[in-house]
Amino acid sequence: MVNSIINSHKSIIFLNGTFPEKKIFNFLNTNVPLIAADGAIQKMHQVGLFPTYVIGDMDSYNNKYKNVKLIKVSDQNSTDFEKCLAYIQKMNLSPCLIIGINGGEIDHLIGNIQVILKHVGKTPMYFLDTYQNKNHIGIKLGIPVTNRLAFTTKKNNCLSIITFEKAILSTTGLKW
Repeated sequence: MVNSIINSHKSIIFLNGTFPEKKIFNFLNTNVPLIAADGAIQKMHQVGLFPTYVIGDMDSYNNKYKNVKLIKVSDQNSTDFEKCLAYIQKMNLSPCLIIGINGGEIDHLIGNIQVILKHVGKTPMYFLDTYQNKNHIGIKLGIPVTNRLAFTTKKNNCLSIITFEKAILSTTGLKW
């Protein structure tokens, strides 16, 4: 079930946080628009990916990358992440998979969480990370839930459930 959720996306947004293990990208559908939020293009190149678009105010963009479509949005009242989400909404490219949401500077992480809370009802999105458990590297999927979500998963999959508002939670068979 996790793999079908991961590959149901219509676009991937790359933020400038920590990326999952490079080999995880072999399991993703990258035949969709790949969107770098401004400076994330450098990290994309490190894992062998090239963006379809770079979106943001271009304060972190390095001009050494040629043949990329730049979408400059000078508005300083929104983050580059929000600018990417606005583009996703406009072009009907959701659900979107988001990579690099955590790590980096703490103010960016907190800002990303605020963007999630602000936009989760408007734009279906989910987040990909990896975890290491002994000798195993696994996929960790984050799904913001505003109403209801039902799914099944296999034994030993890692799941984080985080609520930001009042929530009623029901699970079966999870080991804490």
